[in-house]
Amino acid sequence: MDWDFLKELTDTLSVATACEPVMALAADWLGDAYARTDGQDSFALFTQRGASIADLRYVMVAHVDEIGGCVLSEDSGGWFRARCWGCSPSLFTRHGLQAMDYLSASHAEAFAIESGLDVVGGELRLRVRGDGIRPYRTVFAFDTRGAIEGGFIEGKALDPRATAFSALAALRRLNDPRAGVLLVMAEECFMDAARKAVTFLQRHAPSLRLIANADVPSVANLDGADLAIPAIRPFEGRNLVDPGFGMRTSERLAADGVVHHLTGARSGSQTALFAPLAPTVSVALPGDGIHTERARMSLTGIERCTDLLAALGSHAL
Repeated sequence: MDWDFLKELTDTLSVATACEPVMALAADWLGDAYARTDGQDSFALFTQRGASIADLRYVMVAHVDEIGGCVLSEDSGGWFRARCWGCSPSLFTRHGLQAMDYLSASHAEAFAIESGLDVVGGELRLRVRGDGIRPYRTVFAFDTRGAIEGGFIEGKALDPRATAFSALAALRRLNDPRAGVLLVMAEECFMDAARKAVTFLQRHAPSLRLIANADVPSVANLDGADLAIPAIRPFEGRNLVDPGFGMRTSERLAADGVVHHLTGARSGSQTALFAPLAPTVSVALPGDGIHTERARMSLTGIERCTDLLAALGSHAL
């Protein structure tokens, strides 16, 4: 497993649909053997170069945006009002932040900013300042560098990029023109990004046999969570994700010796949006410290998640 790539993936700044830095990194890692198809403010679909999207049978889905925020109007004293999501405004003020222009193509364009709090109508509101900030053009997130030690990785954006990494690695392993990876931009703040991706697949990928959406819930969100064991979750909060299909699939995978467990989550994800297109499996790999400046995940768990996604593909192709 290319852990250096995973570390770079989690260090890279990409917020809301301002995800070109991560998408470009993924494309570079896959190399010239893979083509990229983009949906504006929505997704990037990676398939083998020369393959037809119409022939896709198996698509692995993950989102890549991290918790963060965007800059709004200018305030006084060089400060700007900001909107944030994914955690409380006060948490953003307790750690360093990095920012970039919404249309930035590379993480190299990121720059440091300051943050503070204001009270508006009895509510805490985040504000930011720094050279390079442009109202309604600048996005930001935590400025935390990842580290790998003792069988674990820590970093700011492991949710969701650990499972995006597993999907990309499984795509390479499958090495099949009928498999693809769909990286969605903005589940954290804009679920319509996934809806656009669903519409695209509905129009252009009529041969789909299986969709696997993989993401990173907190250990508190997943029943029986174990950092080292990925899960199939036919129950996501109030959503049912093809439960009978998921249970039968889990039985087949267990018979093949694929390490995983069957469970449920306390909340939903974008998985249910894809279920009308083809039989769908919800894959989860839990992490500690999700939606904070520094999450923690098991390298064994990430490797097993890759195994699980590849095994699902082997059944579908």
